[in-house]
Amino acid sequence: MAERAPNIFSRLRDWRPSRSTPISLAAFLGLVCVLATAVVALFDLTPIVVRSDSMAPEINRGDLVIARGASAGEVAVGDVISVENRAGERVTHRVETVDPYGSSIQFTLKGDANAVPDSQVYNETSIDKVLWTVPKLGYPLRVAIGPVGIFVGGLLVAALAWVVSGPWRRAASEF
Repeated sequence: MAERAPNIFSRLRDWRPSRSTPISLAAFLGLVCVLATAVVALFDLTPIVVRSDSMAPEINRGDLVIARGASAGEVAVGDVISVENRAGERVTHRVETVDPYGSSIQFTLKGDANAVPDSQVYNETSIDKVLWTVPKLGYPLRVAIGPVGIFVGGLLVAALAWVVSGPWRRAASEF
């Protein structure tokens, strides 16, 4: 009887980290970040971290919403869009009404969890139209792009530089 080749799960079970594991992991994470940035830029996408439960249960606080820039004329009742209100805060709600208003479009928006539509009427020529939602990814993204995330990222880069070019590397090459 022929011996079976080990499958991927047995290889993962027997895996042990090596000295190059942190560098490989950092390279993989770096590649993921570069690819995500390229996709966002290439397709004119806007990642938005949801800060309230006004769209629950479809979109919850801490979710990451991916939106795409669009003309206000492309919006229909029932679409979920993201715009800035008068206070400069981003609002991501469902469209209740769409009315032409001069060279712009006038929208009435309402959060799914809200009893009444927003008090502000939005006059827009372009908006961000929500394409999809990634549950709970907004929390780690918000930390990663904030001061704490940037500081920790800097520490990780310094640690990896130390691992790659530490004193033991020079001592080992002298032999």
